Amino acid sequence: MTKKTSIILVFAVLIVCLLNIPGYALNLRFNIMYNQKHPLSRDAFAPWAKQVKEVTDGRVKVTMFYSNALFKPKAAMDSIISRVGDIGIVLPVYDSNRLMLSSVMDQPMIAGEKALKNSEVLWQLYTTEPEMQTEFKDVKVLWAYMNPAFQLHFSKKEVKGLADLENTIISAGGATQTHLLRLLGASPEAMPMVEVFLAMQKGVIEGCFLPYAPLRSQKIADLLKYHTNANLMAVSFFVTINKKAWDKISPEDQKAIESISGLNAARKCGQVFDNAQQKDTTWMLEKGDSFYSLTPEQKQSWALKIKPVRDKWIQAAKEKGYTSPDKVMEKAISLFAQ
Repeated sequence: MTKKTSIILVFAVLIVCLLNIPGYALNLRFNIMYNQKHPLSRDAFAPWAKQVKEVTDGRVKVTMFYSNALFKPKAAMDSIISRVGDIGIVLPVYDSNRLMLSSVMDQPMIAGEKALKNSEVLWQLYTTEPEMQTEFKDVKVLWAYMNPAFQLHFSKKEVKGLADLENTIISAGGATQTHLLRLLGASPEAMPMVEVFLAMQKGVIEGCFLPYAPLRSQKIADLLKYHTNANLMAVSFFVTINKKAWDKISPEDQKAIESISGLNAARKCGQVFDNAQQKDTTWMLEKGDSFYSLTPEQKQSWALKIKPVRDKWIQAAKEKGYTSPDKVMEKAISLFAQ
């Protein structure tokens, strides 16, 4: 046996011994898409990590990696499966082929204004729809949450109906958003969010299609005056953990972690989002902004306009072999109505 081989063997034995020492903490690496100062990082994820340590008496520790330090959101599912990171946030919008049914709440005018309610409904859907659970069979889902709905925001014109929206140039962040705005009669201009401020400042666009959350932090709110609350869409997020990492946790500690995750964590994330939005919209109101919310009749009219986007999603899901995606969508809508 060579000296090098002997050293490697000694280190291997030491590692095995360490892993079997009573009280040894299993360290889980949590890749977070937000920076450390983001409300969700500060008020939801960091407190959850602290709770994990407390409820497991220090046997499980969570180390945070902010701003996608371990992997990018589009690679989240594969990175968690291959354990580039132990825990991460998976977005169906970035993995639609694999997580099509789990994107049901991302479809136009399904989710509502409040992230708390959106998150509760998403978690209820996930825990009662076997086909959604099957999509995450290669990982363990700890909880799910949603953001508040995307709204329409304008610099110089007030939009109170479809006639006001006609031919208005609005920024859009992707193919679905572009299609949706076009169906409503607007003229969408595809661009990433980081370009919205400059485009609006130069008069290239008249408005933007975003949640309230980034408007103030990105300085876009400084250029805005009018807001139309139409609850056009929202985004789903699933906090997942690598299965092998989860299986290393004792059944007792798994149960303890689940008690602070699931619906409790979903509600916490939703409430943090809503609190941040309330703070920002109050600031916008104080600076003189105007807010208009669609009437129930207008919501029905707008929903009919965007129906082709929903129909396209249902048809695509059926072609992929899902049993009743239309009924899952109806269930989501009915849960909001309750």
